[in-house]
Amino acid sequence: MNKAVFVDRDGTLNEMVYDEIHGTLDSPRRPEDVVLKPHAADFIKCAHRHGYLVIVATNQPGIARGTLSLKALTAVNDKLAARLAAEEAKWDELRFCPHAPGPAPAKNKYAVACECRKPRPGMLLAAARKFDIDLPSSWMLGDGLNDVQAGKNAGCQTMLVTRLKIEQIELFFSLDNCRPDFIVPDLGQAAEIIAEE
Repeated sequence: MNKAVFVDRDGTLNEMVYDEIHGTLDSPRRPEDVVLKPHAADFIKCAHRHGYLVIVATNQPGIARGTLSLKALTAVNDKLAARLAAEEAKWDELRFCPHAPGPAPAKNKYAVACECRKPRPGMLLAAARKFDIDLPSSWMLGDGLNDVQAGKNAGCQTMLVTRLKIEQIELFFSLDNCRPDFIVPDLGQAAEIIAEE
């Protein structure tokens, strides 16, 4: 069987973007807004050197909410892939969940509850079937507790990539399946842990 590193996209591989309309940080919606996080390419290359497949697993609820088109999402993914390729890094597959329950434009087929939206493990389980992945030997990492929960729900080891102090993070650990196996400040330290496994 294979082993994999499942990695979140926004806030983990690439920087979040300030949304002036809503005053929040959000996913990039235009290719020109794509900026790699420090160590992103090195992390992917390290994972490959140590025998892991690298599978990006990202929630993209903007599709269900009508703020992001599939065409724009593809353009952003292509730009991220190009930025990584410029540093000789490449993921093995990218999976995205376009769904989001709740308010959405009329007749939007993506505005539904699903099994692929993190913290549910659907994206990870589908990739495991496709690539014959041993989930207990694999990792899920990202900058959100929903990433940790998705990994735990799939049976993976987990890493939370954040610069928050542990005291701030522990406030949320009462949620189901959200205590990560490791907390690291960046992908550079995440790579060191992957390399030691």
